[in-house]
Amino acid sequence: MKRVALALTLLLLVATARAQEAMPANPPSPAGPIVRTTLDPAQGAVVGQHLSLYVDVLFPGDMPHPPRVVIPDMPGAQVMRFETQATTIRDTVDGTAHVGQRFEFAVFPRRSGPLAIPPAAVTLLDRAGDVAGRAAGQPLQVTIVAPEGIDANAIVVATEKLTLEQSWKPDPNGAFHPGDALVRTITRTATDVPAMAMRDLAFSAPDGVRVYLDAPTSQDQSNRGTITGKRIDRATYVFEKAGTFDLPAVDQPWWNLADKQAENATGKAATVTIKAAPAPADGAPTSSPGRDAVWATIAAAIILSILLLAIFWRRTRAHVENRRSARALSEPVAFDALARACGNGDAATIYRALTGWRSRVPSNWPKPPDARRLEAALFSTDAGRQPTWSRAMAHELLARLRSFRHGCRNQSSRSPRSSLPPLNPPHATGAHAARHGIADHKT
Repeated sequence: MKRVALALTLLLLVATARAQEAMPANPPSPAGPIVRTTLDPAQGAVVGQHLSLYVDVLFPGDMPHPPRVVIPDMPGAQVMRFETQATTIRDTVDGTAHVGQRFEFAVFPRRSGPLAIPPAAVTLLDRAGDVAGRAAGQPLQVTIVAPEGIDANAIVVATEKLTLEQSWKPDPNGAFHPGDALVRTITRTATDVPAMAMRDLAFSAPDGVRVYLDAPTSQDQSNRGTITGKRIDRATYVFEKAGTFDLPAVDQPWWNLADKQAENATGKAATVTIKAAPAPADGAPTSSPGRDAVWATIAAAIILSILLLAIFWRRTRAHVENRRSARALSEPVAFDALARACGNGDAATIYRALTGWRSRVPSNWPKPPDARRLEAALFSTDAGRQPTWSRAMAHELLARLRSFRHGCRNQSSRSPRSSLPPLNPPHATGAHAARHGIADHKT
């Protein structure tokens, strides 16, 4: 019996030693992470205002690996992330030290009424970066108010400061002739509003003037977490005949968060006078009273010929340049650029090319098909989430657009065609805007 008891004791000691060797030096806490969700401002927000959505993920003791945080689709709002890295935070909860990260999302409401913010989806990772579990935040709800004096049916820009600058090239007060072109540039800068959250401007033109729109350019800047959005829009006016033409003003209504009132930034209108081309001279004097008069007549004829040749050369060069400019702004060139972008597969590049092509689609075509999967990949995905856009999706989008374009071109071939491109071609709506310019793609 003593030998049996001794053997059992030895076996127990060996098992205990092996169990201690298998245990890690710092065993993980059985408590799971804490997920906290807050919104700033929590109430009183208006349509178009930047709401900061903070998601804190805290781990007891230490954080094995930074988690991934995603905000699901939010109907009635755009969700963006400006920073690629989260902020490390520390806190004490119920006497236990916690460490984790804070993730910030920008929420732009696009309609008034209740806005339901879904729980944040958190993916937990182990020290090797593999998925170890999942957690969720808390749902929130906030009431969004429509600002007085602002049309909430369009994209609303709500900020503390907005500026609009306008430039012309060449000067609209200069001399113009039929076939000449005038470029108008509008630059908008807003605090705490990215370029893609700004509305598209309405560039209109009277009869006898055609207007072509370039794809908008975004030049956003970030300084200590504050975004300054900058969007540049260009319109080219081509004059078809002589006359006096009024180019209307361009307006950007916005809500001043500091003064709590509606304001309007304006690019002033311009009046352009187009003169008819000069008529050629009828002829030179034929009288020749003497040798000197003959040579004077010959010299005058030579000078007149040189002047006419210079005028002809100038008009010819201007005509060629205008034809080249019109070709560069045509729908086929824009679609070729879109096809190349789809071949590359980058979502942001494809969206910019798609916006440019939409702005040059003839007015007698139907509305192009939407690109919701592309817009969702741009406006609702944070940097830590697995990509939701692929080359296969890009090829599928291109195939749909090609089919749409083929059908429209076949339909146009059955009706009389115009030798000139469409007047006031439609362009893409929205703020183009999130990441680099767009309209509301979540409403």
